[in-house]
Amino acid sequence: MRVKILLPILVLSGIAITSAHTSAQNGSAPLLNWTDTTRDVYIDNEIDRAAQVLSSDSPSRLALISTKLDSAVVLDVTDHTVSTVSRDSFKFAADRTSATSGGIGTMKAAGKFTRVDGPIYFFVVDGKPVLIRAHPGVTGEMSLDKLWDTVPVWRSVMNSYEPNPQAVGAIKSNDQDTTVTLAFGTWCPDSKNYVPRLLKALRTAGNDKIHVKLIGVDNQFREPVETVQPRRITNVPTVIVERGGREIDRIVETPAAATMEEDLAAILGGAHPLNNGRWDRGSKIASGVYSYRDHGGNEIGTEQWDLFTTPEGGYLVHSRIKTGQLVTEVFYRVDARRRPSIAEVTKLRGDDRTRTRFNIDGNTLTARMRGSVSGVISQTLEVPRRLHLSTPSIAARGFVPSEEGSRNEMSGYFAPSEFDRAMGTLVKEIVDTKGEETVRVPAGEFRTGHRIRRSEKETSDWWLHPKYDFPVKGQIDGVQYILMSLELNKP
Repeated sequence: MRVKILLPILVLSGIAITSAHTSAQNGSAPLLNWTDTTRDVYIDNEIDRAAQVLSSDSPSRLALISTKLDSAVVLDVTDHTVSTVSRDSFKFAADRTSATSGGIGTMKAAGKFTRVDGPIYFFVVDGKPVLIRAHPGVTGEMSLDKLWDTVPVWRSVMNSYEPNPQAVGAIKSNDQDTTVTLAFGTWCPDSKNYVPRLLKALRTAGNDKIHVKLIGVDNQFREPVETVQPRRITNVPTVIVERGGREIDRIVETPAAATMEEDLAAILGGAHPLNNGRWDRGSKIASGVYSYRDHGGNEIGTEQWDLFTTPEGGYLVHSRIKTGQLVTEVFYRVDARRRPSIAEVTKLRGDDRTRTRFNIDGNTLTARMRGSVSGVISQTLEVPRRLHLSTPSIAARGFVPSEEGSRNEMSGYFAPSEFDRAMGTLVKEIVDTKGEETVRVPAGEFRTGHRIRRSEKETSDWWLHPKYDFPVKGQIDGVQYILMSLELNKP
């Protein structure tokens, strides 16, 4: 595939080696760590699928290695400079997903690059125009050969991997015709991590009863339409296991066990592994069940939840909620000061599925929703430091940023509970602390802290556990949430 690059050709002139380069030449430069990143590379107006792009965060650099160029090329993202260095300077791991370099001090200055329309880099080296851009993903059903041609590093990942032998044995013993569909993004780091390894396990098992399909999904989750919507693909990789034309289970994004092949072996054996999510956590310190009740005391839903510590001294809540035909799964993480950092909300209703991730970095909140019908929808807001993130998880409702005083004002971001709603709203909240009260519920008797929260979205009352701040009882506009059972573990 040839592409005309309609950008001005840069005149490159020799520029002085920077002091950092000189320091490296003198042997004082530290060893740099590089990570493989999938990009589309055009050299002399032709795409080079075999080219590999590496990234380094400290300092911020990109490295390009291609047999079509005499040397490796290093881009200093901060200074916009282009340099060349011997390809032998990079020492790769066996799977080629990472490398180290210690000879960057021998770099030769080659000019500057132009950054166009975001993460698109253009420069000239060895007299050849070079363009590096984001890889949108190859879509549709494909063969193994096409996959390896598109992302050659994946083949290295497969070849260097040793699959779990017990899982391979279980996959090999499967005696029923089974179709395993791997939906993935050639642009996706999780797909690069898991798909080649699962393919190695399947190849090692060598079971003719298992038929594998490979389907690429674009980075906006819109193509191929005949796969994304009917198959309810919201995250990649997704591994769908079918027998007799009927889905028996799937693995979404990350395995419940240590490896994908262990999950697949369990599914083939009739089990349904429960995935506890990808988020880092410490020990489990509590688990419980809430009953959701309407004005008349009738149960309208339930929530099962687990509470974990985190390495930074905060908490992670994992909730599984059922209300009518809607099933909602929530992960919610706060730091040691009860400020939210990450939340993930997955909603299932019939054959439809949405997943929204909320990330808070400093004063920026980013919400990104993927739906099996809607594709990708994003929202970015500037938020204050004192922020409460309200999700459908009742177990997480007690976590508000800590501050002295009986009345506090803060901002609240309300993630929608309804299936059809994509993004939430930011409102002002007033939190009143009413002191301690003894509360008796089916889970036991507790000396709780009573807290009232008011905003234009809702008024709610919460009676919180004295140590961990999860609600023992609560109500929102008349709907009650009652703790039915509780199990506490030592942290």
